[in-house]
Amino acid sequence: MEAILIGLVVVNVLALVGSKVLKKKTAVTTEGISVDSVQAAFNRSRNERFTLIARFLKGRKEASVIERNLTTANIMLKPTEFVALNLVVLIVSTIVALVMLSTVIPNEYTFISLLKRVGFLFVMVFFVGWKGPQMVLQFLANQRRTKLEYQLADALTIISSSLKGGYSFVQGLAMAGEQMEEPIKGEVQRVIRLIQLGLDTTKALQQMSDRVNSYDYDMTISATNIQLAVGGNLSLLLEGIAATIRDRIRLRRDVAALTAQGRISGAILFVLPIAIGLFLCGLNWEYMSNLFTPTGYLFLYVAMAMQAAGFFWIKKLLDFDN
Repeated sequence: MEAILIGLVVVNVLALVGSKVLKKKTAVTTEGISVDSVQAAFNRSRNERFTLIARFLKGRKEASVIERNLTTANIMLKPTEFVALNLVVLIVSTIVALVMLSTVIPNEYTFISLLKRVGFLFVMVFFVGWKGPQMVLQFLANQRRTKLEYQLADALTIISSSLKGGYSFVQGLAMAGEQMEEPIKGEVQRVIRLIQLGLDTTKALQQMSDRVNSYDYDMTISATNIQLAVGGNLSLLLEGIAATIRDRIRLRRDVAALTAQGRISGAILFVLPIAIGLFLCGLNWEYMSNLFTPTGYLFLYVAMAMQAAGFFWIKKLLDFDN
């Protein structure tokens, strides 16, 4: 009897150990990578490389703007990493500005010379070193957003046609992702992958809206989510949204055509004085050399300030979106 009890205890212990080993062996991905290593990789991806920059950006509006532009431009960088690169550009531009100040611009102690040195250093450091990368990022985000907005109406037409053919909304979305080109192809396929992983359709669509950061996408996804929740003719709704987006694009192009004369006039007025000045310097340097004196530099700074003010004024007059 005692031998039987000892045998049962040994069998239970072996079964318990075997079950743990089997569970541990099955906790791997399809590529043979353990779940623990994948979880560790996710935890490492959440960790910030630049903790000081992360603390500085925490809760600031600039951090959210940079993160939104990085997401819209589809640049796989964290805000802290982008700010770190921005600081590198700032340091390099500062070094270049200091070298040019010490070699090109004479070291005089007059008010005009001091103003010239401070102004040149400010332009190089602030606009080139700090604002330059952020302006490039904003341009890339706007460019990709515009492409996505122009492709949205065609994608909605494909989804609407698939719904009329008897397909579900997710199947129509997958069909649009297969037939459309980048960048909307990648965004739609990302939504499909999220839905296949178990995320709710409305949440997956809302995440796409947050990534694109466009009014057209916000309007489309809000109406689609409401229609999916309450029911109704989704195909007809998507056709109406597609027609509205096409009308908005047509109106935007009409505004661009009507304001083309003003934009060209502003560009000519900005470039013409600079071009004439360079032409006169090459044609008659003795005449133009009088401008490069302490008094002449004062006139140059006033002229540059007026040129910049005129440029931003014309740009604001022609900006109908804001």
